Amino acid sequence: MKTSHIFWGTLFIVLGLLILLNNFSPIGLYWEDLWQYWPIVLVLLGISLMIRNRGGKIIFAASAAIFLAVSIFASVKFTTGFINNDFEVSFDDNGHNNYTVNEYKEDYDPAINRAILNLDAKAGDFNIDSVSKELIYIKTVGTDNKFYLTKNEYDGTSNLRFRMKKTRFHFGKGNYKNKVNISMNENPVWNLNLDIGAASIDMDLTKYKIEKLDVDMGAASLDVKLGALSDKTNVIVDAGASSINISVPEQVGCEIKTDDVLSSNSYDNFRKIKSGLYRTSNFDDVQKKIYIDIDCGVSSVSINRYKMEY
Repeated sequence: MKTSHIFWGTLFIVLGLLILLNNFSPIGLYWEDLWQYWPIVLVLLGISLMIRNRGGKIIFAASAAIFLAVSIFASVKFTTGFINNDFEVSFDDNGHNNYTVNEYKEDYDPAINRAILNLDAKAGDFNIDSVSKELIYIKTVGTDNKFYLTKNEYDGTSNLRFRMKKTRFHFGKGNYKNKVNISMNENPVWNLNLDIGAASIDMDLTKYKIEKLDVDMGAASLDVKLGALSDKTNVIVDAGASSINISVPEQVGCEIKTDDVLSSNSYDNFRKIKSGLYRTSNFDDVQKKIYIDIDCGVSSVSINRYKMEY
């Protein structure tokens, strides 16, 4: 049997078994834990080509196929969430231009001084751009997509979770759509945790006191405009192949830590302190600071400064 047959046969068998096992019991295997090791596949394939012993060729080719299958499974599961119970495919010709509109909200209690929003969704357009009298108000427009919003309160903190129940992809007439508009109350200090796959994310956060923004995304587009209402804001972005644009006020000191060797970047008016570390010239002179930590794959990263209008 040819070595190439061993490689492709092993690849398909292992990948199929992983998907099958995941259908019965979700496998906790994620690309962020594996991506730095993917060159092992090239090493194993190279060795299999160099050695003459047939048994050795088979062993190294099969090993490369196993590691590649695990990597493919982990990356697909991480970036899209396809291989789990949140994914559904529908083949139809009924058309889906009659989108459903849903509203979700939680009342604002003045006793709440801190709020945490955990957003978990696989695909769509997500926007935060206005202030609400409610603690949070969310309007969704989509193709049969249903969400749920839950809240827990403790010690003046409101912990919100907004999650998509199921991601449905339709093949047939009509277009798939999932648009989410979020409005939040401006009084609490906010922590935002976004776990999103393939999406477009547009957030104007200038009206909010943001303590932390944590974005974990796959192949996505991220546009964020930060304000100066908090003394310290931490921004953490973990992305795959994405477009990342972040705007920070000129009046605030900003530090960037990044691991973006394979990405193109543009840091407007930042000084390079050392490899992977950049700061604005006013970083040591002002009280308010924004700390940005970016870990991304092959992405486009742009961080610029703008002048705030009072």
